Amino acid sequence: MLTPIGKLEFEDGTLKASSPNLPTLSWDRPAALAEARLESDPPPASLEIADGADALAAAFKVLPFVRAPLPSPVFGPSVTPAARAAFALLAGTSMHEPADSFRVLRGEVDDFIVFARRYKDVWMAGALAVDATTLTFRFEDLWHKLPEASRYAEYMVEVVRDDPADTSGCVRETLPGVAPDARIMLDLRAGGGFTLSFWPVAAS
Repeated sequence: MLTPIGKLEFEDGTLKASSPNLPTLSWDRPAALAEARLESDPPPASLEIADGADALAAAFKVLPFVRAPLPSPVFGPSVTPAARAAFALLAGTSMHEPADSFRVLRGEVDDFIVFARRYKDVWMAGALAVDATTLTFRFEDLWHKLPEASRYAEYMVEVVRDDPADTSGCVRETLPGVAPDARIMLDLRAGGGFTLSFWPVAAS
């Protein structure tokens, strides 16, 4: 039997959950989440991520509701290298300091998730998908949530995505001079993902 162990609350029409793993998790589409999807067993003894479906299940059903450090994930071969990097960002294990904020921007429990963590003036975003798909990321949605003093007119974006020619590797690239209203469209393989890091560029 599943036992809810996280803290759930509605605030301004947004459903939020709090746990040590995701200090503040906000869903912008609370109506899409059934109550049964917001429950979790006690902390798992292991975190088996065999494929994209397991990654999404952990994102929606486990991470927000576990009150203890999570075990290191064990990935199956169908979870791509970029998805592993995205899962580490999602779980908060890719950085040595806690995020200032965390948001789930879009997602469906059995399909995909797009999320972001903020570390001071740097936003780090990621996505995970069950099936092969194309996702468009709008940085403007996050930019408008920053205090005006922390909004920059230009960003350098570091992209980690799956290599379409090599299933065992990632493509890492830098996009200079990206405006806040830019749209970044990326193709994801089945069980794939991506991460984006938005580094502000100071005006000269």
